[in-house]
Amino acid sequence: MYIAIPLLLAGALTGGVIRVADTSFPQFNPAPGCKAASAINQSIDLAVSQDYKACMADEDSAKKELQESWSKYSAADKRRCVGQTEDGGMPSYVEVQECLVVTIGVDVPGDNAPPPNRQKK
Repeated sequence: MYIAIPLLLAGALTGGVIRVADTSFPQFNPAPGCKAASAINQSIDLAVSQDYKACMADEDSAKKELQESWSKYSAADKRRCVGQTEDGGMPSYVEVQECLVVTIGVDVPGDNAPPPNRQKK
């Protein structure tokens, strides 16, 4: 007997990513990542650590900010940054936001000059 699990339920259960289109706003479950980070922080007794609640608050804040600014980013930037956070298995809105801020437009050549370490002599 074949039983299909709805995509939303499957994604929610696995902590995975659910996207309808390649550049649509990602739907992450950041809870597993926050739980893991909190456990690691406690196990190594960091002087400055982040607990689960603070991590989830950061994720919620990043999600809201990304939702407001999502349309301003290029499809290439969205794919790159969402893809990078998916690769780790525990996607994070904070990571996507940081990636977009730091790497926005890296695929867009500025003045077509070669990179500094490859300039012609």
